[in-house]
Amino acid sequence: MEKLHVFLEKLDNNEFTSKDIDLLLKQMAEDAKQGIIAMTKDDRQWFETYAFGLQQFEVLCSKNPSKMRAGDWRQSVDDFSKVRFFVDDMEERDIVKNVFWNVEGIVTFDIPDTIGYRNFIYCRIKSYLEKLYKL
Repeated sequence: MEKLHVFLEKLDNNEFTSKDIDLLLKQMAEDAKQGIIAMTKDDRQWFETYAFGLQQFEVLCSKNPSKMRAGDWRQSVDDFSKVRFFVDDMEERDIVKNVFWNVEGIVTFDIPDTIGYRNFIYCRIKSYLEKLYKL
């Protein structure tokens, strides 16, 4: 649980990145082995989806935001339906705009409010962790 606090603190301080998801998943796998949490493949796929969302945010905030237009989810996510649900949910809430799904597995969208986008993903991650760890 101590290590989980590091991730929660990063979320609270707006310092959490897509790379932290990999570390978090390793910690969650270890916690599952020890019986602290019950983690399923579905849980892992949701965190992969959140990592994809954070990667898109990081590209937008990087020095070359033009790359934002191409989000190939296949590189990081196993379950298309979760990506689709996640992006559709953000579109309904006006967190992303101009969503376009390409048949080759690429989704493009604009992020009009980067802070709102980041906060939405952070909230999802934190809520999921609270559910898994019963916080």
